Amino acid sequence: MKRLFWPLAVVIVAAILGAAGLLIAHAAPPAPVAPPDTIATLRPTASPSPAPTTATTASGTPQATVTPRQAAQPRPQPTGPWAVVRAYYRDVDAHNYAQAWALISPALATFETYQQFVAGYACTGTEQPTKLGQSGHQVRFNLTVLNDCTGAAQYYTGADTVRGGKIVASDVTRAG
Repeated sequence: MKRLFWPLAVVIVAAILGAAGLLIAHAAPPAPVAPPDTIATLRPTASPSPAPTTATTASGTPQATVTPRQAAQPRPQPTGPWAVVRAYYRDVDAHNYAQAWALISPALATFETYQQFVAGYACTGTEQPTKLGQSGHQVRFNLTVLNDCTGAAQYYTGADTVRGGKIVASDVTRAG
């Protein structure tokens, strides 16, 4: 009987650990998806990505090596509602779309893909928000936008709700 106990115990423990691992893997929330590193930029960048170089190995076979892009310096995450709204429009104005996208809550971001988000700003030039007021997590503002395609100024009024450093709700409409 003792001969069967240890092999049976090993099999049972392995089965329990395997089942627990499957439960944990399926119960974990999906990791957030970051915007792709390779996006079409609307304007030329000041420092282009380095081109791949080719090195020759000892066997004479060429092998490509790619130098990774340098990541932008991380900046402090704004947390106050007005700071988040202002940072969002500053990032859009500077065509830092990945940083602007990061300020939108995942629930709000489900209404469009990152590529649609970027394409939506194709003609957007400068954006200048002006704070009208704040009540708790909600900020009311006016927004002046210069349309680069037509050269016309457009005026909007809006209210964004910010929680946890992310815009969770937005209601921006064209004024006039």
